[in-house]
Amino acid sequence: MPRILVLDGVSAEAVDIFKQAGFETDERPPQSTEDLAKALDGFDGLVVRSGTKVTAEALAAAKGLKVIGRAGAGTDNIDKGAATEHGIVVMNTPGGNTISTCEHTLALLFSLCRQIPAAHASMEAGRWDRKKFKGTEVYGKTLGVIGVGRIGGEVAKRAQAYGMKVLAFDPILTTLKAEALGVELVSVDELIERCDFITVHAPKSDKTNNMIRAEHFKKMKNTCRIVNCARGGIINEQDLADALKNGDIAGAALDVYTAEPFENNPFIGLDNIVMTPHLAASTDEAQLTVAVDIAKQMVDYLTTGAISNAVNVPSLDSETRKELEPLLYLADRLGQFQSQYAAGVPQSIHIEYLGDIGVTDTYPITATILCGFLTPMVESVNIVSAPSQLKARGIESSETRGAEDSNYAFEISVTVTTDQGEFNVRGTLFHGDDARICGIDGMRVDARPEGHMLVSRNQDVPMVIGRICTTLGDAGVNIANLTLGRTAAGGDATVVLNLDQPLDEKALESVGGVAHVIQVRPVSLPPATR
Repeated sequence: MPRILVLDGVSAEAVDIFKQAGFETDERPPQSTEDLAKALDGFDGLVVRSGTKVTAEALAAAKGLKVIGRAGAGTDNIDKGAATEHGIVVMNTPGGNTISTCEHTLALLFSLCRQIPAAHASMEAGRWDRKKFKGTEVYGKTLGVIGVGRIGGEVAKRAQAYGMKVLAFDPILTTLKAEALGVELVSVDELIERCDFITVHAPKSDKTNNMIRAEHFKKMKNTCRIVNCARGGIINEQDLADALKNGDIAGAALDVYTAEPFENNPFIGLDNIVMTPHLAASTDEAQLTVAVDIAKQMVDYLTTGAISNAVNVPSLDSETRKELEPLLYLADRLGQFQSQYAAGVPQSIHIEYLGDIGVTDTYPITATILCGFLTPMVESVNIVSAPSQLKARGIESSETRGAEDSNYAFEISVTVTTDQGEFNVRGTLFHGDDARICGIDGMRVDARPEGHMLVSRNQDVPMVIGRICTTLGDAGVNIANLTLGRTAAGGDATVVLNLDQPLDEKALESVGGVAHVIQVRPVSLPPATR
């Protein structure tokens, strides 16, 4: 029974979904790094909002943790690099708080334009300051949207309904999409110079950290007002405070900060700013949606292996996974085969897809091969951690789509280069779901990648195969299947045998001692499951 740790007051409906799936849940308040490290051991899944920081230190103690679900869009409170290293899928719910955040952005914009918080405080103090709180209209003004994803797109639509012209900056927004939204695509510098209002909806990254700073405030209109409901740090807080004090811009509204709760707040005492404590996603509707969505995603992953809205590995829904199952089975067997067949210390793995594999995104297949390769060598690995574990061991990995024609509908070629040479194995599927090894080091074979196997390289001369089989029989090992391949008559040949029993060291040494045998490699794969 999977165990789920639910933190940060995630909606009860999420807990109900876990329980209905037969999962055990443990609900707790936000945890410190130290407390989280102590709490995580023994749990399969962790659900958080923004209150708990999931650090590398905490994840290092999380034995058995498979998935972290963020009930919301932002995942900057989760160390995704550490999660990937430990093979933990990190999921979020990017669309659940779209409308909530969009509406909060507009609420802040209007609060700023009409000075509503200050006017309310004045009324609370018993004053009637009508002349003091003169506002500004948005109609006919120009709004700049930085980051036109789900939220930015919704803000743009509503701004136009208020009679605003919308400029947009987004490095991956196409002209066609911009036209459909009715926005004008511009550079960030042009947006900053032309707009009366600016709203930020970009993700937090190395590229967007301090994206808007002192030099940009100097270029804005002194009547410009800026809103940030995205992530703290995209706008440099100290530079913004200085710009507000100096009158470089007219006002700002913030919902997010570099530290939450906000520390060393440089905006206290300013009358041209509106601040809220990260409330954009805090509506009943949004919190219910993201909680239900993340619970469903985690249940699906822990029961079927389907991956939805993952931020550190490509998503793989249930239907796609089912379609890919034969390919993933083959990929796992090819990886495990090469792990045992290739002699020496691995230096690189190159995967090539030949023919029509019928799949556009080969990442899950490649990751499965890498995972299979590492499985016999390391204690714990999955398709999430395999690429980073290889990199940590100094083993390079790469993949290509080959122009070379295949002898079959398609082939997957896995080449491992070691300090002792280059080793290649190829696989395919017969009839769409029958996994076969169809090539070893340039020799065509037809072997089932399952159970106990023996791969023998020998000179192509009479009696060699007979002597190998006799040696196995003398050792009490039964042959289940045998396939042959050779380069040319009288050259080198390869024999692949499926055996009913594993070979002990003595039997393996006896086979290797048969005349004209060049090398033998035992390979042990899981029994057939298809």
